[in-house]
Amino acid sequence: MIKISKTNLKATDKRKLYFDNGGLCSICCERLDYDKFSRERTNVSEYAHIIGDSEQGPRGDKNLSELYAGDIKNIIILCPRCHEQVDKNESFYTIDRLQKIKSSHIERVRNHLDSLKNEEAFSVKYEAPIGGAVVKVDEQRMDSAIANSGFISHEIPISLNPNNTTYPDNTEKFWETERDQLYQNFQKEIEARLKRGDVKPFLLFAIAPQPLLIQLGVLMNDKHDVKVFQKRREPDTWEWNENPVEQSYQIKIPEKIFDTVAVKLSLSDRITDDRIIEVLGHKTSIWEITHENPHNDFICHPMQLSELRKVYRKFYQDIRKTHGQKTKIHVFPASPVSAAIEFGRVWMPKADATLIIYNHDSINNRFELAFTIGA
Repeated sequence: MIKISKTNLKATDKRKLYFDNGGLCSICCERLDYDKFSRERTNVSEYAHIIGDSEQGPRGDKNLSELYAGDIKNIIILCPRCHEQVDKNESFYTIDRLQKIKSSHIERVRNHLDSLKNEEAFSVKYEAPIGGAVVKVDEQRMDSAIANSGFISHEIPISLNPNNTTYPDNTEKFWETERDQLYQNFQKEIEARLKRGDVKPFLLFAIAPQPLLIQLGVLMNDKHDVKVFQKRREPDTWEWNENPVEQSYQIKIPEKIFDTVAVKLSLSDRITDDRIIEVLGHKTSIWEITHENPHNDFICHPMQLSELRKVYRKFYQDIRKTHGQKTKIHVFPASPVSAAIEFGRVWMPKADATLIIYNHDSINNRFELAFTIGA
């Protein structure tokens, strides 16, 4: 029930007051769309005059009451209980105090609402054939993950690869053409935006062979504000879990130090040493980054990626201390999409070792050289 002494406010003014105040009493912050005594949904808002709308009313003034009777700047929105207390205690609830209560409440509501706004960002997708199969990022699931993460992307997703290669992924030409196309599209779509001053976060969704994901990470390095998403199979989604997941990673150090250095990214599956030795020989220092239970869907919260980035950074530092800055790291990846991208994002071209990336050839069932980064 709305009580306004003698003055009737316009419906538009009532709505403005109600929304400016967040539908809450300016003093006690109780909801005004719910009567907690009757437990019913109802409008209990009351619009009280700060300067009374008549000389005889609470805080009335013979010179000002009539002048400000219909001015919504002179109206404070209250629940029935606070309205009664305000009018009974004029000595405490002075005009000055009520004006300060009103302005403070509206500012607090506005700040809270601003904090809930979705941040604008660019959505980016990258698709490249895996084992000859064309892969696609589902844009509906992509949009759902963006909204669920508190972002909003107004533009059509930026595509870094149109999936039009004609070469199979076990040929040198495949890596050459795909890598070149990725680089060209990155310059055209990402660097061009940054040069124009379009500074927003990039929301990255990718499905591609692991060497290209690492290369993508090198391009979308930590100089850029990039949020990397992870495609999961069960359930079929790009959305993150609401609750953080504790994840413990290990860096396994080789027993013997040789000139040839390799690292196994055993994150989605275990990679045995014999598969590395088959390619590089026995005189190889084999490092490993892994965790207790490698599988494709283990990354389900961004905190796991944050922790993994720290492990990657420590790994690069340990390699430098153990083998020297001029060494080359042969990289054998078995990792989720996001983990492969972050391995590239953490890498620093001036400080870290050259990366020689391998891809698992499903036809020959062995790792084959894809390309080198940083040579």
